[in-house]
Amino acid sequence: MARIDDYKESFRLASEELSKANLHRLARLAEVDISVPEDGMTTLRMLFFGTPHLVLVGQNVDVRREGDQGEVPLPEKILVCHYLLHASGNPSTGELITFRQIPDGHFYFDAFQRRARDPFLATFGKHPELFQRCAQALGGKPAATGDVGLSFQVFPRIAIHLIIWKGDDEFPPEASILFDASIQHNLAVEDIAVLAGMLVYRLMGIARSQK
Repeated sequence: MARIDDYKESFRLASEELSKANLHRLARLAEVDISVPEDGMTTLRMLFFGTPHLVLVGQNVDVRREGDQGEVPLPEKILVCHYLLHASGNPSTGELITFRQIPDGHFYFDAFQRRARDPFLATFGKHPELFQRCAQALGGKPAATGDVGLSFQVFPRIAIHLIIWKGDDEFPPEASILFDASIQHNLAVEDIAVLAGMLVYRLMGIARSQK
């Protein structure tokens, strides 16, 4: 588990990189809007989990929810910055891959299963209809995979696919988390694991609120 000091340092480094970067180039590659008001503070606007977020880059860097004064958690700020810094501009390929197929994914695979796949399966494996209801709140769209598959556009160029196989009298339910192959060019493997976990825990939070 990362300590708060680790998060602060990670955000500081990402902010430093953004301050020095060609922001118009990053905006084009990441497929986000950019504006430079008269005060000189560059603003990048993107959807993150379907919610408009603003990245303000000037003497300092901050990440905010548009129209919301609530503080964005540090892990989310880091992911937003990393997405901007690593976006390649590569479009979706249509090829779905597992986390293990991402370069270096095998090093983090067990942790990824514990962080994301296992909680998803435990919460929704026997309740696919609950999964479908909760997914609506995050803009999930049907995906032609598994018995129940939904795709979530978490960043402009990154979608995550959550899949359930219902199981029967012989086999228990099963679940999988898949990504378009282009994700390996748009985010580091550690960030992909964190992002998938965030999606699953958002869905779990919605599920708890419905009980």
